[in-house]
Amino acid sequence: MKGWMLSLALACAATTVQAADVAATGMQVASVQVARKGYSLQVERQGQGPVAVVFESGFGQGAGVWKDTIANLGAQCTCIAYARAGLGKSGTDGAPKTIEQHVQDLGAVIDALAPDQKIVLVGHSYGGLLATEFARQHPQRLLGLVLVDPATMGQRHDSMRADRERVLADDKALLAMLPPNMAEDYKLLIAQLDNPAAETPRSLPDLPVALLTSTQVAAEPFVFEETAQGKALWKREHADLFAGVSRGIHQYYATGHNIHRENPKAVAEAIRFVTAASAGN
Repeated sequence: MKGWMLSLALACAATTVQAADVAATGMQVASVQVARKGYSLQVERQGQGPVAVVFESGFGQGAGVWKDTIANLGAQCTCIAYARAGLGKSGTDGAPKTIEQHVQDLGAVIDALAPDQKIVLVGHSYGGLLATEFARQHPQRLLGLVLVDPATMGQRHDSMRADRERVLADDKALLAMLPPNMAEDYKLLIAQLDNPAAETPRSLPDLPVALLTSTQVAAEPFVFEETAQGKALWKREHADLFAGVSRGIHQYYATGHNIHRENPKAVAEAIRFVTAASAGN
């Protein structure tokens, strides 16, 4: 499950990228605050294209991680990226958020920034888990789904069966690295993913889907998912996730976990694919 944590070491050093970094795409950036109960979310909107694309970042990451993908899309899209509660300039009520609360916040961003149109939803890592959960709950709001090396609900159970000792050691090491607020988020997240209900198979809705999977095995693995055993399991889980998709592509990339940083063009092409596939409906 912890493939989304491969970016965590970087997230701890520089948790989010600010709006100035997002502006490096050269497109005009509008900063919007979306009000939630007890806090507000910082959202960055760029471009004036006919297709609205909403980006959901990995654990601990903000809007700026998508800047190269957004630059590749150019004027084709209206790109919407944001920082989850407690990250960047987004506020917090001081409480860690459940998966469902994050999904509700994502829905609030979509309702505020793209209220009258269907969107392409893009999610990386933990953000990919949130994107799939949103798609299952609200398929009518989406043109299509782009999953960039996503975590899935059942992956932690699979990893624990494969190498419980390593997974628990990874947890301990990561909790020692994380700032207190992110550590609380992480502890709540793993409690949810350890729940037996997380293992229940969940199919994707009938939407165009592009799934991008990393295949690189690290010379010095930071977490279980970077080992040969962990990567083989990761690829199998992604194949299972894609098995029920009737309109889509599943592509493998010889990169690390942050495909959108190492190969932003691939993510932009995936967005174009699901946009074109949705036009055939």
